[in-house]
Amino acid sequence: MKRILLTLAVCALMAAPAMSNPTGAPDNLSDLSTWPAGSARTTHQYWTFSGDHVGLVGSEYAAVPEEVDNPVPQGALAMIGATSGLRWVGDDENGAFRGEDIRVYIKLDNYEDGTYKIMWFDVGASAAPTNISWAAHDGNVLDFDYSLLPGQGDAEFGLKIVPNPAWEEIHFTIPGRSGAWLDYIHVDTVCIPAPGAIALGSIGVAFVGWLRRRRTL
Repeated sequence: MKRILLTLAVCALMAAPAMSNPTGAPDNLSDLSTWPAGSARTTHQYWTFSGDHVGLVGSEYAAVPEEVDNPVPQGALAMIGATSGLRWVGDDENGAFRGEDIRVYIKLDNYEDGTYKIMWFDVGASAAPTNISWAAHDGNVLDFDYSLLPGQGDAEFGLKIVPNPAWEEIHFTIPGRSGAWLDYIHVDTVCIPAPGAIALGSIGVAFVGWLRRRRTL
């Protein structure tokens, strides 16, 4: 009888993550200053557009982050374009882009196992990002812009993607008819595991241990 009850309890816990529907960002991840960078299931990408990390591809520039903590092999890539007059200025340590209405495309690869993913974007530019859009592999953006008030947080905008995808593309524009500029891009992400997953694993190990003890007695 005890074995049957324990089996039913484990089955119920296995079903719980599938039935859960988490909403909203965790309260302790309200901005980049409290981001658990380097923690499990997080990625960190920071572009300063130094000369050895930027290359011209056709009429656009491709840039890889100078500072990155992303265990996924593909990592991160940024493509920089503009309506007209796009140019890069800088040296081997730092750089910046100038142009009319600078267009930014970012592709991020990440952990695929998770209930949802939160992303924060901090952009150093002449104006706040506009025309923000996205595409996610097998995912839908449900929550957009975490209502960062002036003086609160370090990010211009945040995204929540449910379910957590294997990769996502983010597009935005730095507006400026007389010449926009873009100095840096900072992106941090965290993949939130299914609720109860840790507890389920612990109970599963304990359950197997209990069965082994029963068999040895």
